[in-house]
This record gives sequence, structure tokens and C-alpha cells, in this order.
Amino acid sequence: MNTRRLLKATTAVAAVVAALTLGSPAAVASPAAAQTDRPTTAASPASPASAAATAVYIWATNVNVRYDGADADCVHHPSRASCVKIVATVSRTTAEGMCQHPGEEIVDSGYRNRWWTLLKLPGGTIGWVNNIYIQGGEKIAGVPDCGW
Repeated sequence: MNTRRLLKATTAVAAVVAALTLGSPAAVASPAAAQTDRPTTAASPASPASAAATAVYIWATNVNVRYDGADADCVHHPSRASCVKIVATVSRTTAEGMCQHPGEEIVDSGYRNRWWTLLKLPGGTIGWVNNIYIQGGEKIAGVPDCGW
């Protein structure tokens, strides 16, 4: 693993977390819209310059939230293999979408998606969830691309 690459990515994640702590969500999904059982159609990606978090709705149940900040592969290419630490399991909840990044393609219930969103859960836990389980489509509107 490249130590500089890991340090740069870890610093970038820390900067995003700091911005979230100081800022407020840029957009909050309406409760009525959050009650659908399946993801909606794809939306255009957000500007990576956005510093505020976007509220996102995890529509599925028993979704694993994965993160390992000490593993550069997890930070740079989120996947089940590189992010083996499950830091939380969530069901039908709202979280803060910090940024999104391509990683392992997940296939579930006829849907496929290679985009993952780095989330901050209500309790403060940080981790990746594949966008297939987040309402909004392949890429989530309002959630910037990760800068690494």
C-alpha cells in the first residue's frame, strides 16, 4: 500500500467529516418521498465543491455500513473485500451523504450499481454504503464526488 496515498485519502475524509460537523445538510428529502421501496431513476451528479452534507435515505433493511480508514483500498475503492469491517447495520433510515466514489459493482434484486456513498450516520459513525440501497438512483443528487 502507498502510505502517501492513504494519508492523502485519510486527510480528505477527515476534512469532509470536519465540514459536516461545522455545516448543516444542504438538502433534506421529504418524508413522503423517502417511503418508496425501490430506488428512483438516476439523477445528475452534484458539484464536488459542495462542502455541506446531503441527507440521503437508505430504503433497504439490514444494510451493512463498511469502513476501514487504515486500508487504502477501502478508502479508494470501496468494496466488500477491501472494506471488511462492518461498522453498522442500518434499515430504512436517513444519514448524511458526505461524498460518493466508484467501487465494486453490487447486483441485487435486478439492480446493479458501482457507486458507493460515504455516510455519516446519526450516531456519528462513518462508512460506505453502495448506492443501490440509497434512494436516488445510480448517483445520488446533492452528494458530491469524493475528491480522491
